[in-house]
Amino acid sequence: MLQVITLPCILLATCIHATNPGLRLHITQNGMNYANTVAVDLISKTVRNAKIPDQSGSGHHVEYNIYGLAIKNFQLGTSSIKLSSGSDLKWATANIVLEMDGNFHYKYRWHFIKISDHGRFTVKFSGMSFTVGINAGVDGNGRPTIKSAQCACNSGHVQFKFHGGRAWIYNTFAGKVSKAISNQFQKKMCGIVQNLIDNNAQKSLSTMKVQVKLGKLLTLDYRLMSAPKATPQFMEASLKGEILWSSNKTEAPFAPQLMAPITDSKRMVYITLSDYVFNTMFYQAHKHNMLVFNLTSKNIKDKKDILNTTCSGLCIGKFIPQIGKAFPNSTVELQMLSTKPPVTNISVGVLGVRAEGNITLFARKSDKSLHYLFIIYTKASIKVNLSMANEMIHGKLYDMKIQTKVTNSAIGTINDRGLQFLVDGAIITTIEPMINGLGTKGFPIPSTKDLQFQQSGLKLLQNTILIETDLKYAPKSTVLKFVPMNERYLANEI
Repeated sequence: MLQVITLPCILLATCIHATNPGLRLHITQNGMNYANTVAVDLISKTVRNAKIPDQSGSGHHVEYNIYGLAIKNFQLGTSSIKLSSGSDLKWATANIVLEMDGNFHYKYRWHFIKISDHGRFTVKFSGMSFTVGINAGVDGNGRPTIKSAQCACNSGHVQFKFHGGRAWIYNTFAGKVSKAISNQFQKKMCGIVQNLIDNNAQKSLSTMKVQVKLGKLLTLDYRLMSAPKATPQFMEASLKGEILWSSNKTEAPFAPQLMAPITDSKRMVYITLSDYVFNTMFYQAHKHNMLVFNLTSKNIKDKKDILNTTCSGLCIGKFIPQIGKAFPNSTVELQMLSTKPPVTNISVGVLGVRAEGNITLFARKSDKSLHYLFIIYTKASIKVNLSMANEMIHGKLYDMKIQTKVTNSAIGTINDRGLQFLVDGAIITTIEPMINGLGTKGFPIPSTKDLQFQQSGLKLLQNTILIETDLKYAPKSTVLKFVPMNERYLANEI
């Protein structure tokens, strides 16, 4: 029950000075309908295990005790969780059927007449209903909060039946017993729901992490920017959605752009990610020197001789003769370094990344000494196809263009043919599988172990990645998890 009461907030949990969010979560009425389906099952299990206090009383010469009350049947008729306005939800049920039985003992005394007996009874409630309001909010740390509003329960029609003789005596206290049990269960029903919301659910939410590590170096900040907003059609929350450096959480010097609106409602949940999420990751990676890579012949799976200065086939020493003459029987090494943070651009159907950097070439002689050759200033433009699987966004590069310019050459002018050979034969053939490897690992989406994505789809809109999905509830934990990315992979292979 706890997980269902917190379902909207767990989904939304995931303050910022920027106007626009980096992440946005949109729960439709279909999502609420599914939460209601799960809630019906869980509250039924909870009620069946509920304990009803023993009852006692007296009247019309009779003293009675009712004990051993046990719920035998509980059927939740119609039930719905509806979105309201502001940050409110309303859970309403009707046509509940409840059957229970128990034991009774009585003593009848009138003048010289004394009668005592015991036996069993059954009671059936039909047409029972309850409604409870749920308020979703946010605390000062950006964590979601949840609180029950007014709860009302109506017991409906009650049928009370004793099993045994002396009906005239039983009838003297049947009404009181029926009313007492009815009042107790109405309190019990509201108590069960409100306790789960105000104690269990809120306690879980109050300890929920709103910053999650991506490996050891980066942290995703998904604090709520404000309380979730509800309309009659959907509930929506704005999340910060920024990736920070774990040991120094200085924010990026730019803000998210406005994301595309969500216009569909067929799925239970829609998640939008701004290009801001990826751009803050690239900003932190560049700022802290993660976008550095040393390319040597060891990194080239095929054609390992391509970086040799002397060869019988094709190698850099033949395409750039100055290197072969100045440093025979040596190998060339490339030190790659970003000069500014890469920038992600998302438009309709296209995700592109622009990057700039310097590639410094050195010749490594047989005595292990390193000799500077020249620098290639590089501008790269790539395009990536995205897909969605198992709460992960995966990518595959389908286009890469690289522009180059040689600067500070220590060996004279570098011919264009030799430069293109280096770009095609060494740089692209090494970088492309690295990018695809990163795309295969995937970028994780905030989720819980209790909720699995079903029939997920992904679309690229202006400044926006849109994920549309249904959910399957498979209870394991109420703690938000984020699949860690391997920081070594980021450092060496971006």
